[in-house]
Amino acid sequence: MNRVQLVTVIILGAVTLSSKVSSAPPEGTVSMPVDLIAAQSLSTETYWSSERMEKALPVVLQRRPDTDSQSMQSTEVFETHSDPPILIPGRPPISEDSDFETFDTSAIALDSAMPNQIPSTFGSPPANPQDGPYPPFQRWSMQGSYKVWPRSIHGKLFLTLDGKDRVCSATVIGRSVIATAAHCVSNGRGTWGTNFLFCPGYNQSGPLNGTGCWATRGVYAANAYHFRGDYDYDYACLITNPTGVERFSAIGDITGYSGLTYNWPSSQLTIAFGYPVAAPFNGDAIQQIASVEWYETDTTPGDQASKYIGGDLTAGADGGGWFLSWRHPTAEFPDTDNNRFTDPAGAMNGPFLNGLTSHRRCRMNCSNPPSAGAGEFWQEMGSPVFRSTESDNQDASDIFNACLRNQ
Repeated sequence: MNRVQLVTVIILGAVTLSSKVSSAPPEGTVSMPVDLIAAQSLSTETYWSSERMEKALPVVLQRRPDTDSQSMQSTEVFETHSDPPILIPGRPPISEDSDFETFDTSAIALDSAMPNQIPSTFGSPPANPQDGPYPPFQRWSMQGSYKVWPRSIHGKLFLTLDGKDRVCSATVIGRSVIATAAHCVSNGRGTWGTNFLFCPGYNQSGPLNGTGCWATRGVYAANAYHFRGDYDYDYACLITNPTGVERFSAIGDITGYSGLTYNWPSSQLTIAFGYPVAAPFNGDAIQQIASVEWYETDTTPGDQASKYIGGDLTAGADGGGWFLSWRHPTAEFPDTDNNRFTDPAGAMNGPFLNGLTSHRRCRMNCSNPPSAGAGEFWQEMGSPVFRSTESDNQDASDIFNACLRNQ
């Protein structure tokens, strides 16, 4: 078989190869089969024409019905994690003249437990969609050039899932790693998505001119989501190709990448980003939300938990990052309080990924618009809690580290 024949067989394999694994492995990190990744590697970049990108539908925003007992579990008393809070710094683009390049990127474990930062005047979490109050939030379109770090780390993730072309949001977290929601890479029933292409800084004109897009060569998620659809494990990561469609460089060298956080109480001031596509948005711009982590609920008692902020982003924003200590591209002004609890990273003031848009809760059923006793909590957004602990072999640190080790 000559080289042309071999390439033809590989490309055709992308059409016929099943993305489903027949049986669930033990709990832990699961990855897309190597043969499925190889079958896509030569065809993904050509698959996504401008027309396909424009027609891609958002992945359906996950909605989690709550039982009576789960609604009663919603509380302002946040889980106290025994493991210390951790900060892992990110990095700006290597081409920028920045002191951040000299920072040690090893984990920074903080000795003291971080306090709750939520004012006591916000009220109790609602028991049904019309009870209120919801956690307060503000939303606006992200301003400024999408090429400037750290704005440059946000992007659109294009994929094919269950036979349909879809789009989600994602964040660069390593030199060749992006983070997104697990439901943006898997249908939660053992079948992987395919044709993954990440375009940082996507805008109304399409992929960002001079930056372009990157295909992927590895996908990792938690067994608990890939096979069981557990919302509390709805995070995933993808390893991008070493070169992009336009740039002969690793994506993180061009865009920079975010830091990571683990084990923080769910009571932080949060900045969330994403590309909502469903009405009233059109997916052309990054939307930015400022809110607070308000409470936690646990889908499976004794397992991981999810946390909630105020927000009204629609489908397409799924997988978009939630950040602790988001920074402006320019230098920070001196702190007036010299207090790390309002700037927990100190001089290294982020960005640090601390969650991602995963789902909304529903009361009894997911009817829309909500009624007095049933429907979607439409002014909330949920994320799994990011943990790093020895007691769970598929927490967020396990998933992200699988990509970071193999990038």
